Amino acid sequence: MKNQRVIKMADEKTTQNPLSDWAQKMNAYSPKAWEHYRALQDEVLAAGALSRKDKELILVGINAARRYESGMLQHAENALKEGATVQEFVEVLSVCILSRGIPAWLEGIKAIEYAIEHSDETNASPQEKTEPQEAVAYFKQENNGLLPEWARIMNDYSPVSLARYAALRQSELTDAAVSRKLKELVLVGINLAERYDKGVQLHINGARKEGATEQEIAEVGLISVLTAGIPAWFEVSGELG
Repeated sequence: MKNQRVIKMADEKTTQNPLSDWAQKMNAYSPKAWEHYRALQDEVLAAGALSRKDKELILVGINAARRYESGMLQHAENALKEGATVQEFVEVLSVCILSRGIPAWLEGIKAIEYAIEHSDETNASPQEKTEPQEAVAYFKQENNGLLPEWARIMNDYSPVSLARYAALRQSELTDAAVSRKLKELVLVGINLAERYDKGVQLHINGARKEGATEQEIAEVGLISVLTAGIPAWFEVSGELG
C-alpha cells in the first residue's frame, strides 16, 4: 500500500509530464528503488540555504546544458509552480551559454516558451531594445535572410545577450591564420562528436557558404569517427547531398 501511495503522489505531481512513464516503470520493476529515489528527491529539493524555486531553476539550467529536454521541462513546470518568472528563466538560461555555448540556449528556449505559455504574468513581454539591430541583421545574413527562432526569442527577451554573442561570433568566425571555412569544419566535427544535429546543420551550412565541398564535409565525418565512433558518421551522412 505504501508504494501505491508513493506512485499516486508522484502521478499527481507529474500529470501530463513526459517523465511519468519512467516513474511508473521504476516503481513496477523496483518499487524500493523508486521509494528511495522519491525520498532523495524530496529531501534535496526541500527549501534550505537555497529556495525550492532556485533549486528548480538551477535544474532547468543543468538540463538545458545537457540538452535533456524532458528533464528540463519537468523542472520548468516545477519552477513556475514555485513562482519563477519568465525573466528569471531567460537570465538563468543566458548564463548557461558561458559554460556550454549556444546549444544550451537553443535547448533552453523550449523552457522559456513553456514559461511564457503557462505563466500567469500579465507583463511577460519582450524587453525594450537597448542595443543596435546589427546583431539581427547579422543573423539574418547568416541564415539566408531569415532570423532564426532562437535568435528572435533572445532578441525579444535578452537583446544585449544577442548583441554580445553576435559580436563574439563575428570576431571568431573570420578569415585569419585559419580560414573561416576550416573553422566551420572544426565546428562541424565538434558537433558531430556531440551528436548535436542542429549544430551539425548550422555549421555544415556555414562551411558550404565558404566553399566547402561535399567530399570535404564527408571527410570531416570520417575523421570524427576516430574520436566519436560510428555515430558521428550516422550524423553527417544525413546531411550529405
